[in-house]
Amino acid sequence: MFPGHFRLSLVLMLFLPSVVNAADQRAILELRVNEVKKGEVAVVLRDGDVLVKLKDLQAAGLRAHAGQQESLQDEPYVLLSSLAPQVSFKIDEKDLSLNLTAQPSILGFNRYDAQSNRPAGIVYNEDSSGFCNYSVGLRDLKYANAFTEAGISVKNGLLYSAVSRNENGSFVRGLSNLTISNRENLNRTVVGDRLVASDVLGGSLVMGGVSFFREFSLDPYFVRNPGLNYSGAVATPSTVDVYVNGQLLRRVPVPPGQFELKDLPVPAGVADTRLVLRDAFGREQEIGSQYYFTSGLLKEGLHEFSYNFGIRRNNLATDSWDYGPLVFLARHRLGITDSLTAALRLEGSSSVVSGGTSFSFRLPLGEMELATAASAGEGTPGGAAFVGFSYLGQNLNFGASARLMSPHYTTTSLSFLDKRSWLQFNTLVGFPIIYGIGVSLRYTHENSQIDQQSHRFSVATTARLTNQISLFVNAGLSKQKSRNSGDVFTGLTFLFGETTGTLSFQNFEGTSSGALTLQKSLPVGSGFGYRLQANSNMEGSPSPTVDSLVQYQGPYGRYEANYTRLNGQNSTLLSTAGGLAVIGGDFFVTRPVQDSFALIQVPGVRGVRGFSSNQEVGSSNTRGNLFVPNLLPYYGNKLGISDKDIPLNYTVAATEKVVATPFRGGAVVTFPVQRVQMIVGKIVLDDSGAVAIPAYGQLTVSANGKQFDSPIGKQGEFYLENLPAGRYAATVQYREQACNLVVDVPDVDALEIKLGRLKCQLH
Repeated sequence: MFPGHFRLSLVLMLFLPSVVNAADQRAILELRVNEVKKGEVAVVLRDGDVLVKLKDLQAAGLRAHAGQQESLQDEPYVLLSSLAPQVSFKIDEKDLSLNLTAQPSILGFNRYDAQSNRPAGIVYNEDSSGFCNYSVGLRDLKYANAFTEAGISVKNGLLYSAVSRNENGSFVRGLSNLTISNRENLNRTVVGDRLVASDVLGGSLVMGGVSFFREFSLDPYFVRNPGLNYSGAVATPSTVDVYVNGQLLRRVPVPPGQFELKDLPVPAGVADTRLVLRDAFGREQEIGSQYYFTSGLLKEGLHEFSYNFGIRRNNLATDSWDYGPLVFLARHRLGITDSLTAALRLEGSSSVVSGGTSFSFRLPLGEMELATAASAGEGTPGGAAFVGFSYLGQNLNFGASARLMSPHYTTTSLSFLDKRSWLQFNTLVGFPIIYGIGVSLRYTHENSQIDQQSHRFSVATTARLTNQISLFVNAGLSKQKSRNSGDVFTGLTFLFGETTGTLSFQNFEGTSSGALTLQKSLPVGSGFGYRLQANSNMEGSPSPTVDSLVQYQGPYGRYEANYTRLNGQNSTLLSTAGGLAVIGGDFFVTRPVQDSFALIQVPGVRGVRGFSSNQEVGSSNTRGNLFVPNLLPYYGNKLGISDKDIPLNYTVAATEKVVATPFRGGAVVTFPVQRVQMIVGKIVLDDSGAVAIPAYGQLTVSANGKQFDSPIGKQGEFYLENLPAGRYAATVQYREQACNLVVDVPDVDALEIKLGRLKCQLH
């Protein structure tokens, strides 16, 4: 028997139903599994054994179906002794706990995938919004051009269009479409104009129509390539550290039980992986091996597809409505296994049919792709093939590819009459010589209907001389028909503060020149940037080339002035670009809106600084709004405010949030603040003309559906916090008596509001 368990049960059984067996005693104990607290559970103590509800054991992560079950009051219980030897138990009388020691085989199964890398607390917002970007340029103070684009977002839909004005005065409509994005299943539908591309042997074109395709960028934390997998079991709370090439890649906490790490992202190429499993007592187990990971494969069972049907759009830069003929392009890839991905392609128009298959597979060292295709254009058959291999190692990179194409092979963008290269071959080898110096060698061969056979050999190397200065050397030799040519390009790159520069020398086909480039990039916020480049021909040319650019980026736009002298001719270009945005009921003049944007709201508080990825982006306006123009869509953008700018009479619950914005749409990110106001005064009672103080009574005020309470002090004083301005009914409770009064709170922006002496008439 359990010593002293009668004392335990006597305290608790008064609150529990009667038991079926006279020898049974009920208790409420804290359940612990392998030292992990699982909460309080109701148990039955019986002659040295314990019965626990099946659902409580399952909720604690135990697979207890194999144990002996018994029904008590229509509730299934499991006898803990029947789970031996996988489970042992002990009752701690001192802290009223039931401690189970369970083997991993009976504990639950936990799977962890790579998406656990998703930022904690990320919020996905799709608020209604709109933007309009514009760019205006003036060349040589004579020729004007302009471009504008606009988009309206509602939920997961984006309506977009663009218009340009050319220097000849003509207006041309750009791409126009409706895009509907479904982040949950990574699918996107586009109705309207879209640039469509297929595979290495397929066509690419601009078309107007309907497109339905898989878009992995809708969830950048989704891992589509096969990653590192590992499974194991632990009996105590543990951690798994994943090391790749000596660097800690991930630390994953795992509870007791069986677990699987699924598709942990690993850099492409050869990787020495090491997993260190550390339990609660500091014991370690290490597993090491070498794998080759690829970026061109899909996980087993994962689909990637693109189906497009519509009308080819021609002359996009010069004509708004030049469409025709009908076209269809489709491609579908499927991860057959983690080492093999297969694909089918089919495209066609009224005069062309083209299609083929491709396979990407992982080798013990490297990745290979094979593709074949056949076509019929104007009744003329054709064929094409591609083979490629790549290897990425710690000390060696190698790649090679070859593409063959028959004289009449066609796609939707390649006519059977077009001249083409029937053979293209490329190979690349890269390796380090010593620390800080790497070399890459490249050879390309092309057999073309235009230039016949050509060969090119090239070598490139970089060497880091100091922390600020690097040396680069590129050299090549080309052979085309009966003509040979060589070229050398070498120089120094340097970094001094915010300025980068290049001092270079070039010799191309016997002509030498030197160049100096200085550049400062625009900052994230407001500020200046510039670029100055000067080229001098060392063969005695009297006319050097000069290209200069000055930029300024402000809160409302970007402004540029460019001067160029080329071949003795001067040219200038002045340009400005900006944007307009509507979101959250407010209108903003801003820099050009690029991928997506957000509105930081600190309702009613002006002058609060806002931050994007810890970079200050501005301060809130009179309505408490701050526009943030350039964010990454679907990524976790860290936005925050400075609590130092919040007035002392306000409180804010959070100063930082992680928000994912939609593609070319906006998100409203609100940081609610609450004004802190103290409403103080004194209460006196009017009892038939006699005045009394309701010391230690209570004041209750009902305002806007809420109840505000305050104890009453010895002198009748009361204190209420954040009672909104207005006129409210109130009640005073005092010595089993009650009286009513009216409380008037003025609308003033003060930390403390003194209401003075209030009189309450007793009933």
